[in-house]
Amino acid sequence: MTPAEKYTEERDTIKALRMNRIMEAAFKLFSEKGIDTITMNDIAKKAEIGVASLYRYYETKEQIAIQTSIWAWEKQKDFIMPLLMENDYENHTGLEQLQKIINLFINLYESQPDFLRYIYFFDSFIVRSKIGRERLEDYERTIESTKTLIAAAISKGIDDKTINQKYKNSQDVLYFTLTHTLFAAAQKLSLSGNMLMMDNLVNGKKELELLGALLLDSLKV
Repeated sequence: MTPAEKYTEERDTIKALRMNRIMEAAFKLFSEKGIDTITMNDIAKKAEIGVASLYRYYETKEQIAIQTSIWAWEKQKDFIMPLLMENDYENHTGLEQLQKIINLFINLYESQPDFLRYIYFFDSFIVRSKIGRERLEDYERTIESTKTLIAAAISKGIDDKTINQKYKNSQDVLYFTLTHTLFAAAQKLSLSGNMLMMDNLVNGKKELELLGALLLDSLKV
């Protein structure tokens, strides 16, 4: 390796570490306080860099929010995918695979509530800011693999007849109905699950377990 190549490698490593620190800082701030109230100065301070340096990497807060969402989803995929690849996942029926995926939603609620809150704040911010779909293409590609995984379990369940055949021609609708219902419930519980006294009557995990059971029962033959 030439001195110039070594310098470039070291510079790129420093840049990658700094950008990751920015993502971590932005994620923590956004997931705790929402995106609208956070400024570029707040992010720079949390990341322990100068605000001028922050602007060299990201020109706007909107850009940081989008990149942080991609970063956050990638971290979740790194956590989720190994869990689904173990214990002979591929040998299970489609319905059994969906049960495992639902269990991951419950695990997400218990171990990663900050992620659920962040995605809620991000979705709201994108809609309010009227950010166009073309700016979200990289973000959409990042979450596409999650859709592929769940859609594959649904398709397998249709094929092996553990999922009712009446859903054969509406698999996309079924995918969105399942994921939106589970994700919305987990987000609701993460955001305001203990807001009222009555909320303490039932454990959030048990609510999600019952919801998952109801959804699966509705799919059975």
